[in-house]
Amino acid sequence: MSRIAIIGGGAAGIAAARCLAEHGKDYVLLEAKPFTGGRCVTDHATLGAPIDLGAHWLHSPALNPLVGYADRLGIRYSRAALAGRYSRNGAWLNAKEQAACETYVEECFARIAACDGDVAISALFPDTNSPWHDVFLAEQGAKQGVAAATSSSRDFANYVWEGDDCPVTDGFGTLLSQLADGLNIRVDTPVNRIDWSGRDIKLTTPDGILVAQRIILATSTAILHDGIEFAPALPDWKRRAIADLPLGSCNKVALRFSRPVFGDCPPSLILPLRGAHEAVEIVVRESDLEIATCLFNGPFAKELAAAGHPAMANYALERLSEIFGSDVKQASMPQYIIADWDHDLHIRGCYAAARVGRADARAELARPIDDRLFFAGEACSTNYMGDVHGAWFSGIAAAEAASA
Repeated sequence: MSRIAIIGGGAAGIAAARCLAEHGKDYVLLEAKPFTGGRCVTDHATLGAPIDLGAHWLHSPALNPLVGYADRLGIRYSRAALAGRYSRNGAWLNAKEQAACETYVEECFARIAACDGDVAISALFPDTNSPWHDVFLAEQGAKQGVAAATSSSRDFANYVWEGDDCPVTDGFGTLLSQLADGLNIRVDTPVNRIDWSGRDIKLTTPDGILVAQRIILATSTAILHDGIEFAPALPDWKRRAIADLPLGSCNKVALRFSRPVFGDCPPSLILPLRGAHEAVEIVVRESDLEIATCLFNGPFAKELAAAGHPAMANYALERLSEIFGSDVKQASMPQYIIADWDHDLHIRGCYAAARVGRADARAELARPIDDRLFFAGEACSTNYMGDVHGAWFSGIAAAEAASA
């Protein structure tokens, strides 16, 4: 019997395990997949370069403890954000247009931050006629993985956003895997049922039943919702908090090219302006390699993933061809990487976004039950939701509470 069992080997679970190990506590971490990292995994082989399938940026670096770990472990990351560029109908916005667009988007974010109540973000802009409003809606969808009509203004405003978003050149998943080294982890061990009716908690896995005195649940809210059977069922207030924090969508396709196709474009984060629904971002030439990673966000990401992996790759090639010319398709190498989090059986989405009027559900999700069931993950973070360091902080908090 382990005194504390951690369920889920993503950032929150790894942080919890490290905290418990540092305090000399008896623990075990159970991960359903054959590897740790959760939504933070790096593919090194397919394209001959590290490609993050999930998280990739160190957000709010001055406040982010993972920056220090990256420095100590020698994990390379950029010290500044990628250059941001906008493309409409295959042409770059000129300097005046780009400045006007960026100013408008910042003003929209400021309006959300100034809102006193908790309403749908779309309700804050009832009569806008700005030519840049679709850009704001696409960027908002990229940040929360859901459309503005279903996005809580208070939840969005609570996020602490400070400094540049620094891409992890060697891969964020690479950093997480090194931080998991040496921990007491059992991979390929999904937990299907949790019986917390007695003094000890019984966890049903394919290898049999494990027993613990306390558990830390560090899974996605989708798995908490219907991926694990609880006996007895979780209290109504906890199930309501889980239901009010559904996962949004952010999927990816990464492609490599056999020769230079991006002209004189520096490493950039490009937004093809195709309306509010097609919330798409493209990272090109990161690390000066002829690689493009296309991120699909919000409802559009779910729709495109449902159409299949070839459709995702073809869409990315179409957008790149619009911007950089037909040589893109001719130089595209046959291998590509797909990250389809919506259809990942152990995750089922990207990150949690609170329903309108329910920003306080994050604090409720983080509340333990009977000092035996503890909760962690990005969905529990009230200030760094959706971020790896938000999950990391929550894992430490849950471990300290569980070991008290």
